[in-house]
Amino acid sequence: MATHPRRPPGQRWIKRPPRPSRAAPPQPAVRQKPGRTQLLMAVGTGTAAGIVAVILAQLAGARPGIPGFAFGVAFCLGFIMLWRGFGGTVQDIKDMFR
Repeated sequence: MATHPRRPPGQRWIKRPPRPSRAAPPQPAVRQKPGRTQLLMAVGTGTAAGIVAVILAQLAGARPGIPGFAFGVAFCLGFIMLWRGFGGTVQDIKDMFR
C-alpha cells in the first residue's frame, strides 16, 4: 500500500470535524401595502399636476392637442411618483381591483 507523501508512515488521517451549517438569512419584514386612501391621494396628485401642466401649456401658447398631452404626461408622472413614494408597486394596483 502506498503512503501519502505528506503523511509519515504508520499514521492515519484524522478526519476533520464537519463545518457548522450556515445560519438561515433573516426573514424579510412584512411590507405594508398602500391602500385605497393612498390610491386616491396619488390620483388627486396626478390630476393636480395635470391641471397645472394644462395651464402652463395654454399660457405658453401651445398648439391644439398639446395641453391634453401635457395633462396625460403630468398625470402619469404625478401618480407614479407619489405611488412609488408610498412604496407601491404595479402588482399592488392590480391586487386592489381583484
